[in-house]
Amino acid sequence: MKIYQLEILPEPPETRPPDTPWPMWPRIMRTSSSHEEGCERLWGVMTKNFSGYETHVGELHCCQVEWIRKSDSWKIRELPDTDFVIKADLVLLAMGFLHVEHDGLVKQLDLKLDEKGNVAADSFQSSEPWVFAAGDTVNGASLVVQAINSGREAAAAIDRWLTERG
Repeated sequence: MKIYQLEILPEPPETRPPDTPWPMWPRIMRTSSSHEEGCERLWGVMTKNFSGYETHVGELHCCQVEWIRKSDSWKIRELPDTDFVIKADLVLLAMGFLHVEHDGLVKQLDLKLDEKGNVAADSFQSSEPWVFAAGDTVNGASLVVQAINSGREAAAAIDRWLTERG
């Protein structure tokens, strides 16, 4: 088994860069014990789509990207001839502090939303039986410690669900 962590942003530097002086939060490389236990971290990668058979994921179709500063904003650009495929049996999405985008997976999978526009979930399971959601996707933007706890609880719920189907 192999675990990948895909990040759409470029790899951050090891030390504080000049564009994040103190007291700003430094944009630096952070490695957790989970990373040290063994995963391959891929930087500047965008997942373009998933493929598989019926309800089973089989592959992630990805490409390398670069970020280009234009005026006061950043634009993402796919790098030509960098498409690649990662074989997968399970995909967990952890997408940060912003609320869930309704386009893309939410729309493609026709996931039900709650009154606030978050993915509706019962025991972390969305309106689609094989799709689980947690953290900001379900609760809206919140504290990282709440997202971590929600992720742990979701992992336990997913494990129970998979075990029942043995």
